[in-house]
Amino acid sequence: MVTVLVILVVAVWCCSLVFGRTFYPPSDVWRVITGEQVSGASFTVGRLRLPRATLGLICGFSFGLGGVVFQTMLRNPLASPDIIGISSGASAAAVFSIVSLSLGGAAVSALAIVAALAVVIFVPVLLSQSRDLSTTQLGDDTAAALGVRVSRTRLVIVVAAVGLIAFATAAAGPVAFVAFLSGPVAGRLAGPGTSLLIPAALVGALLVLVADFCGQFAFDTRYPVGVVTGVLGAPYLIYLIIRTNRAGGSL
Repeated sequence: MVTVLVILVVAVWCCSLVFGRTFYPPSDVWRVITGEQVSGASFTVGRLRLPRATLGLICGFSFGLGGVVFQTMLRNPLASPDIIGISSGASAAAVFSIVSLSLGGAAVSALAIVAALAVVIFVPVLLSQSRDLSTTQLGDDTAAALGVRVSRTRLVIVVAAVGLIAFATAAAGPVAFVAFLSGPVAGRLAGPGTSLLIPAALVGALLVLVADFCGQFAFDTRYPVGVVTGVLGAPYLIYLIIRTNRAGGSL
C-alpha cells in the first residue's frame, strides 16, 4: 500500500508540473528541473509550479503525519491539530509576527530555513517512536510494563508533531481537514495492525496536491487549497459527530 501511495504522490506531483493553463511536455519540464533555460517553461514551471507543488507535497506530508500522531496518541479520531486548535495557534503566531513585529525579508527567510530543518529533524524522530506510540494505545500501565517510558515518549511525540504542524501552517496556512482526514483514510487503506505514520503522511501529501490542482484548474474561479479540502473534510466531521452521539459519546 505504501508503494502505491508513493507512486500516486509522485504521479500527481509530476502532473502538477506538466498540466495547467499551459501544457508543457515532460521533456521541457525535465530540462527546467535539471537547470536548462526553456522559453516560457523556465518561469512557469521553475518559478511557479515547481515550488508550489513541492511545498504542497511537504506540507501535506507534515499535516498527515502530525494528524495521525495526535489521533493515535489520544485514541480519538477528532484529536487532529486543526480540530484542537494547534493549526489556528500557529496561524495566529505567524500573523502576529508579520503584522505586529513587522518581520520580513531576511528574517522571514531565516525562519523558513529553520522551519525546513523542523521537518528534517522531526520526521525521523516521529518515525523512530512509531513502535512506542502504537504500544501506548494499550494503556499507560500495559505500555510501561512492556518497557515504554510513557511520559518521555509522549513529550517527544507531542513536541515533534507540533513542530511539523507549525511548519506546515506557517508555510501554507491552516489547510483545513488534511490532518483530520489523512489518518482515517490511511487506516481504511492499510487495514488493522499496521503503523499508519507513513501511509497517513502520504495520504496527506496526496490530498494537498490533488486539492491544490483542482482548486487552481478544475473550476472557472481559482480556490485556495483549504477551500477544496474543507469541502471534503466537513462531511466526514459531521459523520463522526453523528456517530459519536449515537454511540453515547464513544468513538
